Amino acid sequence: MKINTIVTRTVAVTGAMAMLLSTAACGWGSPSSSSSSDALTIFTTSATYEGKLDGWTGKLVKDKTGLSIDVVPSVVGGTDRFQTRLTTGNLGDIIILKSRDALEDAIKAGAVEDLSGVSSKLDNAFRFTDAIDRVKQIDDGKVYGLPMGVTNEHKATGVDPKTVPSMRYDYYKELGSPEIHDFWDYKDVAKDMVAAHPKTEEGNNFYGLSLFSEWDKTNISQIAGIGTLMGLASGDGINNYSFIAIDPLNKKTVRLLDEDSYYMQGLQWANDFYREGLLDPDSATQTWESYLKKAQNGQSAIWLLGYMGNYNFNPTHTDMTAQKKGYERIPFETLNYAESTSTFGSGWYYCVSSKSKNKEGAYKFLNWIYSDEGAWELTNGPEGMLWKMNDQKQPVLTELGKKDYEQAVPEEYGGGKIGDNYAKRVNGPTLSGVIEQYGYPAGTNEWPESMKENQTELDKEWSDDHEGALNMKEYMLSNDQVHTYEVKNVPAVTWSDTDSVVASQVGDVIKQYSWKMVYAKDDAEFNSLKEEMISKAKNLGLDKLVATEEKTAQAFFDAQ
Repeated sequence: MKINTIVTRTVAVTGAMAMLLSTAACGWGSPSSSSSSDALTIFTTSATYEGKLDGWTGKLVKDKTGLSIDVVPSVVGGTDRFQTRLTTGNLGDIIILKSRDALEDAIKAGAVEDLSGVSSKLDNAFRFTDAIDRVKQIDDGKVYGLPMGVTNEHKATGVDPKTVPSMRYDYYKELGSPEIHDFWDYKDVAKDMVAAHPKTEEGNNFYGLSLFSEWDKTNISQIAGIGTLMGLASGDGINNYSFIAIDPLNKKTVRLLDEDSYYMQGLQWANDFYREGLLDPDSATQTWESYLKKAQNGQSAIWLLGYMGNYNFNPTHTDMTAQKKGYERIPFETLNYAESTSTFGSGWYYCVSSKSKNKEGAYKFLNWIYSDEGAWELTNGPEGMLWKMNDQKQPVLTELGKKDYEQAVPEEYGGGKIGDNYAKRVNGPTLSGVIEQYGYPAGTNEWPESMKENQTELDKEWSDDHEGALNMKEYMLSNDQVHTYEVKNVPAVTWSDTDSVVASQVGDVIKQYSWKMVYAKDDAEFNSLKEEMISKAKNLGLDKLVATEEKTAQAFFDAQ
């Protein structure tokens, strides 16, 4: 996933946003292990940047660890090289893996080192005992991968849920701030916005709804995400589900293709946009890059990924936000968000290659990035560059830190641009939640003083309209619209090879027919496509897959 855009420093480089900040690769390169004692190669499956870790981030790492880093991505030009490199053993010194399945593949291939015997050299990582003990439990006392996104506390974050939509807030105010009782009411508001403003300020088409398909796996992902605003979750924190959703608070499951599921209702909702001429006609075929450009142009009344308005349109139209024009998150009355809290990590891992020629350097680097200082400074830079502590011991942004990501960094810090950060180039978040040494999370969009300092006139108006809240999450928390559930130490369940093939086939059918349903011309065509989709999915083996996922979910519900 990648974003090529200008965003303000107030956007946190946390796990969620880090996934959106990788850049295009620029060559093939080689992830061969480093033989020099001060050089390391990181083979990453989570970013697409290739080359030297330079600029201020490279200088920071060099100053703190004495190491120079080369970054080699797994995916280049759309081709994933992980399995090939696994076979040849050419995986550099440190490996970033994004799933338990990938870690198991690496273990079976003998490609990763057992770190349990060097815990004294990795004490900063091993202090997160829940995460480490879970890994040991799975792998017979061994630690082949250090879990990322670890914390020792169960607490809701202050980050806005990505699925809470944003809309043109000035247009919403023009309409008299109409009541939005449930999610489906957004369509009527969007319709009225388009009627009043059929073109953007720059003359582009203004749609009621714009979607894209590039991130779809087994369904239309943006439509599936709607359920997360009604108390559902797509995973339990350990296992992700493709053909069901879970209600973790009421211990229930919902099948994706049930007649009254939020997914099926969402398809009908999107189809209503189409039939009323409000849907971006490119929705089924456009890439992320095309979708992003439309977000920067403000070409949709509503963005189902709410950050598209706040973090992509607004920062590139500061002249408009100064006039209280632009996008803001808009809640609905029955919003109910279930948020997991976990001490087990995110499901991503740092590994040390068994063929690394610089294992001591790898241990040194990993131990630093799992320290409070390392996790904080890889996100925000050294103190004085982008941030500083005020007299109240609160982190605030410097004048440079308030600039956009394209702003040059002074040579004294290593040069480059603000956006040339570790998240963008390597994408390996380590700690989550409050960083004890600093008293705050590393993400700047959870620093109250900076949030206040960086409010635009549009933000201030939204805040005044929402009980003084500084962001959507704060408003939701104060209105009892966020309910947390703890991730439990349940087994990670993987498909068999046969079921993996079936799941892929069933997912392809659901994706194909879902998009056809969105573009159905009338109820008869919509219902016919729906019946055909369900029939084909069942014939391929949907029911078995659903039963497997329901069994996995029940184990989560039953766990203490």
